[in-house]
Amino acid sequence: GHAAMPHLARDPIVAAANIVLACQTIVSRVVDPLEPAVVSIASIHAGEAYNIIPDKVEMRVGFRTLSDAVADTIKAELKRIGEGVAAAHGVTVTVKDADTTPYPTTVNHPKETDIAVEAMRAVAGAEGVLDNIKPVMGSEDFAFMLKRVPGAYIFIGNGDSAPVHHPAYNFNDDVIPYGVAFWSEL
Repeated sequence: GHAAMPHLARDPIVAAANIVLACQTIVSRVVDPLEPAVVSIASIHAGEAYNIIPDKVEMRVGFRTLSDAVADTIKAELKRIGEGVAAAHGVTVTVKDADTTPYPTTVNHPKETDIAVEAMRAVAGAEGVLDNIKPVMGSEDFAFMLKRVPGAYIFIGNGDSAPVHHPAYNFNDDVIPYGVAFWSEL
């Protein structure tokens, strides 16, 4: 449609904007408030011209949880909200799964975590080990292993640096001996 005649078209951008807003209710109104979760629509692409209502919008969403059950709920809600809001705006939506396998939640096994923490303490001393850090919502390939084999995902630590994936991140080479010592102790 033409931007000067929006009444002659259905605007997928308006529908997409409402879908974005509605998806923000998943964590605040559907997921148990005691369950950590995040839903982020981080990519929206539509149209090429300022005066043409495009025929489609593509949105990409990422979500993270600490529970597979919550992840299933979010996935179902994204589909329900997308289809319902689209229908309310007279457009259709196709909800596609990711091109790659979605990452499961990374969950450490207690026994293996205790073994890893003891190895870290042997290397860095009790004061050099933080074993009460909050869970991280990042996705991790190792989660697939932990689904099949008991284990623990641990952080060696990098000192005072920007976090991983930040443009200012700088790996601290001084931690390499600690990593080698940890694996030898383990």
